[in-house]
Amino acid sequence: MTAAARWVTIGAALGTTISLGLLVVLSPRTATDTAFAFGTLLLGFGVTAWSTAVGLGRTIEGMRDRLDVSSGWTEAGAREAFFVMSWTGAGWVVAAAGCSILLGV
Repeated sequence: MTAAARWVTIGAALGTTISLGLLVVLSPRTATDTAFAFGTLLLGFGVTAWSTAVGLGRTIEGMRDRLDVSSGWTEAGAREAFFVMSWTGAGWVVAAAGCSILLGV
């Protein structure tokens, strides 16, 4: 299983769990809409931050070295973190939409 497929599967499990968990306190439509919104937020932030890490990663590393800041931030680490966030969000969104269809809303 590829890394992307693994994170999509984890995201789908989260999306399904949250969609169904919110049914305890919300209507089916509101529960799935809320879960979808959270997944979209995760996906959007992940894609935006990933593209920033790719575009500005070397610049940020250079500034960190120049200013002698002792942080563990690296371009590769940031790209991996936001890769995970993006694919998890994608799975979450698809699962929330699937729950909405299955619940008939």
